Amino acid sequence: MPLEEYGRKRDFRITPEPPPDVGTATSGRSGRFVVQRHRATRLHYDFRLEIDGVLVSWAVPKGPTLDSKIRRMAVHVEDHPIEYFDFEGVIPAKQYGAGDVIVWDWGTWEPEAPTLDGRKSVNEGELKFRLNGEKLKGRFTIVRTSGRGGSRPFEGDDGDQWLLIHKADDAAQPGWDAEDYPQSVKTGRTNDEVKANRDAIWISQAPAAVAEIDLAGAKTAPMPQKIEPMAATLAGTPFDDEDWLFEIKWDGFRVEAVVDEGKTRILTRNLNDAATYFPRLLGPSSRWIEAQQAIVDGEVVALDDDGKPDFSLLQTKLGDKEATGLVYQVFDLMYLDGRSLLDVPLEDRKRLLRSVLKDHPRVRFASHVVGEGKAFFDAAGTIGVEGMVAKLRRSRYEPGRRSGAWLKIKIRPEQEFVVGGWTPGSGNARDLGALAIGVYEGDKLRFTGKVGSGFTGLIRKDLLKRLEPLVQDDPPFDPAPPKDYRGRWGGDLKDITWVRPEIVIRAEIGGWTRDGQVRQTAYKGIDSGRDPRDVVKETAVATTAAIREAEAAEPERPDQDQEAPMPSKSKSKSPSPATSSKPAKASTDSPSTPAFDGPTAAELKALDDLGKEGVWTVGGRDLKLTNLDKPLFDGRAGPNGGAEPPITKRDLIRFYASIAPTMLPHLWDRPLNLHRFPNGAGAPGFWQKDIPETAPKWLKKWHETGVEGREDRDANDHLLAVDAGSLAWLANQASFEIHAWTGKLPEPWQPTFAYIDIDPGENTTWDETLTLARLYKTALEHLSVRGYPKTTGKRGIQIWIPIVQGKYDFSDTSSWVERVSRAVGSTVPDLISWEWATKARKGRARLDYTQNASIKTLVAPYSVRPAAGAPVSTPITWDELDDPEIRPDRWTVRTLPARLAEVGDLFAEAQTDAQELPPV
Repeated sequence: MPLEEYGRKRDFRITPEPPPDVGTATSGRSGRFVVQRHRATRLHYDFRLEIDGVLVSWAVPKGPTLDSKIRRMAVHVEDHPIEYFDFEGVIPAKQYGAGDVIVWDWGTWEPEAPTLDGRKSVNEGELKFRLNGEKLKGRFTIVRTSGRGGSRPFEGDDGDQWLLIHKADDAAQPGWDAEDYPQSVKTGRTNDEVKANRDAIWISQAPAAVAEIDLAGAKTAPMPQKIEPMAATLAGTPFDDEDWLFEIKWDGFRVEAVVDEGKTRILTRNLNDAATYFPRLLGPSSRWIEAQQAIVDGEVVALDDDGKPDFSLLQTKLGDKEATGLVYQVFDLMYLDGRSLLDVPLEDRKRLLRSVLKDHPRVRFASHVVGEGKAFFDAAGTIGVEGMVAKLRRSRYEPGRRSGAWLKIKIRPEQEFVVGGWTPGSGNARDLGALAIGVYEGDKLRFTGKVGSGFTGLIRKDLLKRLEPLVQDDPPFDPAPPKDYRGRWGGDLKDITWVRPEIVIRAEIGGWTRDGQVRQTAYKGIDSGRDPRDVVKETAVATTAAIREAEAAEPERPDQDQEAPMPSKSKSKSPSPATSSKPAKASTDSPSTPAFDGPTAAELKALDDLGKEGVWTVGGRDLKLTNLDKPLFDGRAGPNGGAEPPITKRDLIRFYASIAPTMLPHLWDRPLNLHRFPNGAGAPGFWQKDIPETAPKWLKKWHETGVEGREDRDANDHLLAVDAGSLAWLANQASFEIHAWTGKLPEPWQPTFAYIDIDPGENTTWDETLTLARLYKTALEHLSVRGYPKTTGKRGIQIWIPIVQGKYDFSDTSSWVERVSRAVGSTVPDLISWEWATKARKGRARLDYTQNASIKTLVAPYSVRPAAGAPVSTPITWDELDDPEIRPDRWTVRTLPARLAEVGDLFAEAQTDAQELPPV
């Protein structure tokens, strides 16, 4: 359907709809889709697929559904221009389609058959495809049922009628109704809000220049039952920085409030019922917040007569049904009325929070200052509070993570401790004189000394009441405190009573001795609801380094007048790949990727000296190793006959630990998919995403729903490789084939590379594979694009092209690589096949552009492959394509170290050389 029909129906002097630009209708497909909720003569949903440079469109009266048993009527209407993709607004009365329009859903689509021609399928009356949107997901079919094959206005009933059907797959949901999800995915507005010209949420009391709340990061999602609280990192000194805001560090109990249809639940830091401690703190939500559903973060404090928070006073308020003197200081908002706010910048979350809070005697907004951290810290010291918290203004809310984007800076040093026993005192304190305390190091509770001051008679009585049921014969500390020569607990532990380590206290401290004992302690109170095993010694990070790392991890916010980049490419946004004039190289000054250490010579010797199993310490990580002499790879045939010795698990662990300084920059902040071969490279392997419960607690993980909250995939805990110990653990698990995501945290669903994968067929020779690689080299040079080649370690060659993260989605990279690949393939048609099935290729190579997808990965640089000799996927130079000794599996765990010593990391610049993709 030509765009002339679209233009003929509209007067662009009156309607805000975008006029057609004939030049935008190009061949090829980019694979986006959009659904607009349109209240015209009748409510309907406009379903549009991007095909050949236009939006092929259907009107769906009752809206799409995920219910596979329901068939929705759809009327085929005129094609719309690409510029219509993100149109949201009001079409004036007496104009065609008059009414209000929101962007109800958007995302990407792909045909079920990769070679399917979308336009041809529509003309023939049936198209099968998969959607990956924010609301619509899974497999669909749209099929013509009647009509004359031409366009008809939706207002008529004699148009080109089709059926839109969701297939019975994992994404199908019985009873799913589009009307249950009324908000725009672009702005969060409803049709009523668009009609009322409500462009954003405003705070009336704020200056106009700062009043607008940016909700571009909000995502439509069902409300979770709870959200793990984000934690702050201890830092050393206050600072001034306009990118940061500063709050009081409240001396109280962390509490999360969950509002659902008028009722409020409160949860502790460990997400247990906080009503046990504060039974009548808030009451009905209608009294304190304007929300049907919300999740709020804050701290419950007890205020003394001077209005200052007092943790000791709070202890006396626990269980008080009157809640006298208690205040809930709220400082964050993670969910509000159908939208997750985790990815909304902190400053905008706080603005929105303040706008929905009502006046209430026990709820207060935790205000802040911007930039003036040093003066704020001095003022906090003057009023006698515990300290301050510095928060990066643009930071996301990171559930369950102790983040560097929040830094706590204390005026009075304090520490949490686990109680392991008590000693008697003298005089009035003879019942309880001091508490024996410790902190956890891994799974062991380490003795750190005693707390002997800060107790009143009431406090001692309460502590004994809690401790006496926990009495046990043996000390809970490992190692136990030393005994004297008579076999009794010596020194100030005489007559001690040991208890199970279940109670956590807070204490002010004067510092630590060199042997890990605490000095000058004073009891503050019990930290109820705290998990003892989470109590570790807090060590302040260097403030300057923490600021740099936090700012590097969070991308700069776009200008306020720039729209969010998801996923439209309208003219109001940054240039698309089709309009970029030339590649741009990114700055390499970012400190976001740290330097990494490998094992010391002493640590490697300790590995060599271990028996078949044992505990190996590398970089401060204790790692239990097993079956160290088990052969995992057969040796290769030697040049004069015979064979090299097999490669054992010990050899593999040594290789991965030693290569950590080179490999880890390519894995940093990238979730890993692991391919394990516990019975060796010659036996079948299996894929693993989740990290088992038996894994060391020090391994760093990322929960897959933590950033995106995707409902179309099961939640997984992915490993993040951060040190030599991480790689050694992988090797000990025989997870030697490592695949890192193309996306990088904090936005793992946005690609950072465009992938070219030359996949040889059964009949493809190595020389033919090299020919294809040289053709790609020529094509990329012609486009002024910098690609980085590497061998796969098996049969092929890959070329990685670093791109600007956040500028492209996977449909962009896939279609760009496809266009380049088809140009390359057209020069040697006898060598390649575009068939999907391996048998259909008849032994020819495939230029696989489909690896550019969110659910697919390629083997990481320097990863070991499952073959004899333990070959390694190795970066090469373009000139090495002409080296007569080049082979895809040339370098192994035994030979790669020497190559690195000679040429260094040829992929180093691939992590910083971010480019724009030019037109093809």
